[in-house]
Amino acid sequence: MSGYQAYGKVQNATENPRSLEYRLLGQVTAALTKARDGGKRGTSDFVDAMLWNKKVWDAFIVDLSSEGNKLPKELRAQIIGIGLWVGRETIQVLDGTGDIDSLINVNKTIMEGLAPQTGAAASAAPASTAAPAGRPAAGMGSVSA
Repeated sequence: MSGYQAYGKVQNATENPRSLEYRLLGQVTAALTKARDGGKRGTSDFVDAMLWNKKVWDAFIVDLSSEGNKLPKELRAQIIGIGLWVGRETIQVLDGTGDIDSLINVNKTIMEGLAPQTGAAASAAPASTAAPAGRPAAGMGSVSA
């Protein structure tokens, strides 16, 4: 195992759910943006980006549906609703009737909520997302990249 691979394993093992989800959404959103800017809906890169985004959201839905998820039930239901919309919109975009920019904007909005907080914003974080001492901050779930 190379040093880079070892570092990657340690990074993934120590990354909290919020930062993992933020990073993952950033990667898939970059792929969606690249697919949009490529201008050709039928290409394999376009389809791959769309399906990757749907897969990420499907994983969020599964995790949010689990009994072990620590987010408030109402918030979980709202995010699951967004995930279901992402699935429907993905099909429409692939059919040529949907709007890829809507998917990109939803991802960016969710990323804003997951973004690492610094300074005064971190101290003003709501109690429902603040991590107890020695525990990682809660994200939407434990989604792996």
